[in-house]
Amino acid sequence: MAYPTIVTSIQKTFLTNLVLLVILLSLGSCSVPALTNADNYGRSHEVYAVDFNPDDLSQLSIAKMDEGNWVEIGSFKNSPNARYNVEIKGDYLIVTTNKNPMDVPSYKTWLDYAREQFGYDQNDKYDIFETVEEGWIYEIDLKKHPLVNTEDHRLLMYERK
Repeated sequence: MAYPTIVTSIQKTFLTNLVLLVILLSLGSCSVPALTNADNYGRSHEVYAVDFNPDDLSQLSIAKMDEGNWVEIGSFKNSPNARYNVEIKGDYLIVTTNKNPMDVPSYKTWLDYAREQFGYDQNDKYDIFETVEEGWIYEIDLKKHPLVNTEDHRLLMYERK
Protein backbone atom coordinates (compact mmCIF):
# COMPACT_ATOMS: atom_id res chain seq x y z
CA MET A 1 0.00 0.00 0.00
CA ALA A 2 1.41 3.38 -1.00
CA TYR A 3 1.00 6.35 1.28
CA PRO A 4 0.40 9.67 -0.42
CA THR A 5 3.02 12.28 0.38
CA ILE A 6 1.69 15.75 0.83
CA VAL A 7 4.36 18.43 0.53
CA THR A 8 3.09 21.92 0.47
CA SER A 9 4.68 24.70 -1.51
CA ILE A 10 5.75 26.32 1.76
CA GLN A 11 7.67 23.17 2.74
CA LYS A 12 9.32 23.00 -0.71
CA THR A 13 10.34 26.64 -0.50
CA PHE A 14 11.73 26.22 3.02
CA LEU A 15 13.74 23.12 2.08
CA THR A 16 15.05 24.76 -1.08
CA ASN A 17 16.16 27.86 0.82
CA LEU A 18 17.78 25.75 3.54
CA VAL A 19 19.77 23.74 1.00
CA LEU A 20 20.86 26.93 -0.79
CA LEU A 21 21.96 28.52 2.48
CA VAL A 22 24.08 25.48 3.39
CA ILE A 23 25.69 25.45 -0.05
CA LEU A 24 26.43 29.19 0.02
CA LEU A 25 27.97 29.01 3.49
CA SER A 26 30.15 26.07 2.55
CA LEU A 27 31.36 27.56 -0.74
CA GLY A 28 31.46 31.26 0.15
CA SER A 29 34.29 33.22 1.74
CA CYS A 30 32.39 33.35 5.02
CA SER A 31 32.10 30.25 7.09
CA VAL A 32 30.01 29.46 10.13
CA PRO A 33 33.02 30.01 12.47
CA ALA A 34 33.71 33.32 10.72
CA LEU A 35 30.14 34.40 11.28
CA THR A 36 30.20 33.51 14.97
CA ASN A 37 33.70 34.75 15.86
CA ALA A 38 33.65 38.53 16.33
CA ASP A 39 37.46 38.76 16.17
CA ASN A 40 37.59 37.10 12.76
CA TYR A 41 35.91 39.94 10.85
CA GLY A 42 34.64 37.36 8.36
CA ARG A 43 38.09 36.81 6.88
CA SER A 44 40.45 33.92 6.90
CA HIS A 45 43.85 35.56 7.38
CA GLU A 46 46.77 36.22 9.70
CA VAL A 47 47.56 39.86 10.48
CA TYR A 48 51.18 41.07 10.41
CA ALA A 49 52.54 44.52 11.21
CA VAL A 50 55.47 45.62 9.07
CA ASP A 51 57.36 48.58 10.53
CA PHE A 52 59.79 50.53 8.37
CA ASN A 53 61.61 53.82 8.01
CA PRO A 54 61.08 55.28 4.50
CA ASP A 55 64.48 57.02 4.69
CA ASP A 56 66.22 53.67 5.34
CA LEU A 57 64.40 50.74 3.75
CA SER A 58 67.20 48.24 4.42
CA GLN A 59 65.42 46.69 7.45
CA LEU A 60 61.82 45.73 8.21
CA SER A 61 60.49 44.81 11.65
CA ILE A 62 57.67 42.28 11.60
CA ALA A 63 55.16 41.41 14.33
CA LYS A 64 52.21 39.02 14.23
CA MET A 65 48.81 39.57 15.82
CA ASP A 66 48.02 36.83 18.34
CA GLU A 67 44.84 37.00 20.42
CA GLY A 68 44.84 40.82 20.35
CA ASN A 69 48.55 41.25 21.12
CA TRP A 70 51.46 41.97 18.81
CA VAL A 71 54.16 39.29 19.03
CA GLU A 72 57.52 40.48 17.68
CA ILE A 73 58.92 38.13 15.05
CA GLY A 74 62.08 40.16 14.45
CA SER A 75 63.95 42.46 12.08
CA PHE A 76 64.67 41.28 8.59
CA LYS A 77 66.60 42.55 5.60
CA ASN A 78 64.29 44.25 3.12
CA SER A 79 64.96 42.46 -0.16
CA PRO A 80 62.98 41.39 -3.23
CA ASN A 81 63.04 37.77 -2.00
CA ALA A 82 62.01 38.43 1.62
CA ARG A 83 58.59 37.52 3.01
CA TYR A 84 57.59 41.19 2.56
CA ASN A 85 59.32 43.81 0.49
CA VAL A 86 58.68 47.55 0.82
CA GLU A 87 60.21 49.94 -1.70
CA ILE A 88 59.75 53.45 -3.00
CA LYS A 89 60.08 53.82 -6.76
CA GLY A 90 59.46 57.27 -8.13
CA ASP A 91 56.13 58.46 -6.74
CA TYR A 92 54.98 55.02 -5.52
CA LEU A 93 55.31 53.04 -2.32
CA ILE A 94 55.22 49.39 -3.44
CA VAL A 95 54.50 46.47 -1.11
CA THR A 96 55.15 42.91 -2.21
CA THR A 97 54.58 39.59 -0.50
CA ASN A 98 56.59 36.54 -1.53
CA LYS A 99 55.37 33.82 0.83
CA ASN A 100 51.55 33.76 0.89
CA PRO A 101 48.99 35.86 -0.95
CA MET A 102 47.41 38.69 1.03
CA ASP A 103 44.36 40.91 1.00
CA VAL A 104 44.81 44.64 0.38
CA PRO A 105 47.11 45.93 3.14
CA SER A 106 46.43 48.97 5.33
CA TYR A 107 48.87 51.85 5.80
CA LYS A 108 48.28 52.30 9.53
CA THR A 109 50.52 55.37 9.86
CA TRP A 110 48.61 57.22 7.14
CA LEU A 111 45.24 56.18 8.61
CA ASP A 112 46.18 57.51 12.05
CA TYR A 113 47.36 60.76 10.46
CA ALA A 114 44.16 61.10 8.38
CA ARG A 115 42.00 60.51 11.46
CA GLU A 116 43.92 63.14 13.41
CA GLN A 117 44.39 65.77 10.69
CA PHE A 118 41.34 65.29 8.46
CA GLY A 119 38.78 63.90 10.89
CA TYR A 120 38.54 60.53 9.13
CA ASP A 121 36.50 57.90 10.92
CA GLN A 122 35.75 54.25 10.30
CA ASN A 123 33.08 55.11 7.71
CA ASP A 124 35.52 56.97 5.43
CA LYS A 125 37.25 55.31 2.50
CA TYR A 126 40.70 54.32 3.66
CA ASP A 127 41.90 51.79 1.09
CA ILE A 128 44.67 53.88 -0.43
CA PHE A 129 46.49 50.92 -1.97
CA GLU A 130 45.98 50.10 -5.62
CA THR A 131 46.28 46.50 -6.77
CA VAL A 132 49.16 45.75 -9.13
CA GLU A 133 48.93 41.95 -8.91
CA GLU A 134 46.01 40.57 -6.87
CA GLY A 135 47.27 38.98 -3.65
CA TRP A 136 50.94 39.78 -4.24
CA ILE A 137 51.76 43.40 -5.17
CA TYR A 138 50.07 46.63 -4.02
CA GLU A 139 51.10 50.28 -4.38
CA ILE A 140 50.28 53.73 -3.06
CA ASP A 141 50.46 56.80 -5.28
CA LEU A 142 52.52 59.15 -3.09
CA LYS A 143 51.30 62.19 -5.03
CA LYS A 144 47.75 61.47 -3.79
CA HIS A 145 48.76 60.14 -0.36
CA PRO A 146 52.20 61.48 0.61
CA LEU A 147 54.30 59.86 3.29
CA VAL A 148 53.62 61.13 6.77
CA ASN A 149 56.57 63.06 8.20
CA THR A 150 57.75 60.52 10.77
CA GLU A 151 60.51 57.93 10.95
CA ASP A 152 58.35 55.02 12.06
CA HIS A 153 55.75 53.74 9.60
CA ARG A 154 53.49 50.70 9.96
CA LEU A 155 51.73 48.61 7.35
CA LEU A 156 49.18 45.97 8.29
CA MET A 157 49.36 42.89 6.09
CA TYR A 158 46.41 40.52 5.94
CA GLU A 159 48.01 37.25 4.86
CA ARG A 160 45.53 34.67 3.62
CA LYS A 161 45.49 31.28 5.33
